[in-house]
Amino acid sequence: MNWILPQEEFYAYLKSLIRSGFGDRIMYGSDQMVWAQTIEEGIDAVNSADFLSLEQKEDILYDNAATFLGLSEKEIQMHKGNSGL
Repeated sequence: MNWILPQEEFYAYLKSLIRSGFGDRIMYGSDQMVWAQTIEEGIDAVNSADFLSLEQKEDILYDNAATFLGLSEKEIQMHKGNSGL
């Protein structure tokens, strides 16, 4: 969505989803294989959204998907680099 919409429109859409209570369901994802640089642009768009808290950004970029996929705490810690070793 972020690469097809002007940033202002993307942020308005994202804000409306958050206001509607879908913050725990939004997942960043990409099926982009042709324009791989849009993946970084999408991540940057989420990270640059000053209306999102750090927790909301983490939810969108990882935590909601981890919950959806049923990842274990061990897997999550490994992905986040918190293996406790």
